[in-house]
Amino acid sequence: MKRTTIMVEEDLLYELKQIAQRQNKSTSSVMREALAVYVAEQHKAAPPENPLLSIIGLGSSEEIMDLSDGKDEELLREGLHPLDGWSLKDDSDS
Repeated sequence: MKRTTIMVEEDLLYELKQIAQRQNKSTSSVMREALAVYVAEQHKAAPPENPLLSIIGLGSSEEIMDLSDGKDEELLREGLHPLDGWSLKDDSDS
């Protein structure tokens, strides 16, 4: 959890403390529950974009590719550093 500070109207804070007391919970706990409900409602109204959807169609191409010639293995070996493992090849290094 991360600590944060918010500004709240005194009347609202008073009501919040009353609710927490009636439920035998801490004020912070009631606030976290209320925020979780609010965020869930916002996600229902406007769902956040799933970053995984951006990979749909990645690698698709109109031409059929034949990878059985072994060139792909050669490319893989070139990208593998003997000590550091995989890294993105920087064209400026060549």
